[in-house]
Amino acid sequence: MKSALPLLVLAALPLWAADPTPWWERMAFWAWGDYQRLEGELARTDAALAGLAELALVNSCIRVGLKTGYTTEEDVRWIELTLKETTTADTVVLVPPLAKGANAVVAGYGFPVRFKVEVFDEAGVSQVVMDRTQADFPNPGCFPVVVRFSPRPILKVRLTATEPWTADGPEVLALAEMMVMAAHRNVALEARVDSSSSRNAPRAWTRANLTDMITPLGLPQAPQAGGMPGFHSAVAARAEEVKWITLELPEPATLDEVRLVPVRLREVPLWFDYGFPVTYKVEAALTPDFSEAIVLHRVTDRFQPSPGMNWVSIPAGRTPIRYLRLTATQLWYRRGDYVLALAEIQAMKDGQNLAARGTFTSSDELTEAEGRRWSLRALADGLTENGRLLELPEWFAQLEQRRELEAARVHLLSERTALAQRSQHQLISGSVGGLGSMALALGFLLVRQNRQRRRETQRLRDKLARDLHDEIGSNLGSITLLCSFASQPDVPLAAIRADIAEIGRVAEETADSMRDMVDLLGSRSRAEGGQSWLEVLRRLTERLLRGLTLDCALPAEPLTEEPDLETRRELYLFCKEVLHNIARHARASRVRFYLTPTREGLRVEIRDNGIGFDPAQISSGNGLGNLRERAAAMSAQMKLTSTPGRGTYITLDLPRNPRWPAASP
Repeated sequence: MKSALPLLVLAALPLWAADPTPWWERMAFWAWGDYQRLEGELARTDAALAGLAELALVNSCIRVGLKTGYTTEEDVRWIELTLKETTTADTVVLVPPLAKGANAVVAGYGFPVRFKVEVFDEAGVSQVVMDRTQADFPNPGCFPVVVRFSPRPILKVRLTATEPWTADGPEVLALAEMMVMAAHRNVALEARVDSSSSRNAPRAWTRANLTDMITPLGLPQAPQAGGMPGFHSAVAARAEEVKWITLELPEPATLDEVRLVPVRLREVPLWFDYGFPVTYKVEAALTPDFSEAIVLHRVTDRFQPSPGMNWVSIPAGRTPIRYLRLTATQLWYRRGDYVLALAEIQAMKDGQNLAARGTFTSSDELTEAEGRRWSLRALADGLTENGRLLELPEWFAQLEQRRELEAARVHLLSERTALAQRSQHQLISGSVGGLGSMALALGFLLVRQNRQRRRETQRLRDKLARDLHDEIGSNLGSITLLCSFASQPDVPLAAIRADIAEIGRVAEETADSMRDMVDLLGSRSRAEGGQSWLEVLRRLTERLLRGLTLDCALPAEPLTEEPDLETRRELYLFCKEVLHNIARHARASRVRFYLTPTREGLRVEIRDNGIGFDPAQISSGNGLGNLRERAAAMSAQMKLTSTPGRGTYITLDLPRNPRWPAASP
């Protein structure tokens, strides 16, 4: 058998050259059964992970949590919650912070190495519900540590660190949040917080931060096809313009909690809580005129940090309520204007959102083209733009499952690597006679592949450089020219303002193009929080055709096979040129943009009802020539039909090629 191994290797070389899998993994050919088993388990694990809640792993608010002082005089560090009243609870949740250590940002900063969790009843009798004092507890990162126990009356909860955290800094005990769960409800929202000491840093580290629902976990949501972003008010010119949203419940109810869920818009990375009011109040009443309203929550400090990617939980104290009203007294600043926006308003009773059966009204709404994305109805659909909102127990269960599956995935990858290494060893030891020829053949293939990769990389770099020069360079040149005009003496103020406005428009267009190109070429899977190339095309279409009636249909589910990076780039630039021509020259009021998968590859259809033109009268050296060149670069078939006064219809049939990779989940 050993003498046949070199011949088998040489016979497999053509297959290796065509297979994109790294060669060291393909060496597992000798243990193919085990390798296939591991690949199957990895695929099942990845599929399970794709449906689970994810960690945001970002401090979207400047409030971080509570941490004790750095002094070495404390023998034992502890944190304690005293509930507003004795409550029957069954779960304590400890959420570690994401914070800057001595040398880096650390997930799980300050979480104790050894600790215990105790609960106390009204008489002061304690019960240890989690004891990790005898062995080191692996740092959980930012995954919540969920402590479950039999339901019991609780007045106090204490976390005691018998061995504090010292991994990247001085000894310290720190938490982002401590929750006490009574069924679906976090009863720690109004708890008093005490600790052995506190290192107060304005806004970031205070005792009050331990029960504010601000964590690095983000919103409790599961990935699925999302809904509308939420509700959006009409645009205001002043921050102080008062706007309101009112919820009418079907009948009076004694609520446990009111939740305000902020809007997360991915178009701008730092817009974690788009449209969330700066100052506001939440009132409850039994009559629609709010004549005897009770103020449940009020924010008057305009410097109070906004919630970021976290909902605001407002205890309702079992107050009888029929009407709820959010009144924004200072609006959120956007780009030279002010807005109010929310993803969801929830009225919670015994784990049920009564707002889903209620009716919302508002002072005003965003209308016309931009308003199509938003609706008052979206305030009670249980969805954000990025997924389905979860109740806290289900959220914690999914995060625990994710943590277990991610650990299992790491183990499977380690097994696969070890199997590949063993296979290499078996190959070498069993193929001594053919080692020289195999090495030469492999070396030849590697050199050829490296040269081919370098050529392809250089070609893509050249094209990107040309794109950047043509678009970014041209726009920067326009900005420079406008600046020179504005700086000339005796230029009227009105002209300067017009030039500045044009500079802003060109700069925004440049930033949009740069962001599109980065997302297009570096697009990641949805599980990684990235923009898919289809979402980039949708964003481009909505941006260039703003103000027109748009019928845009792109695949809602990931494609089984997606174009390679170079084809994505050419397709993006092709669509951009067509859409730009429609926006600037077609004088259209309606545009249809469809991208659909076919058996051969992809089909793009773009139709407008504009003024049209006679293709026979257009020089091929102008825009049509560019479109035909891009179609040829993709080996695609382009057809254009246009008649003066009857619009233009363009189709592009893009064939699949062997370079198209399988789509990421």
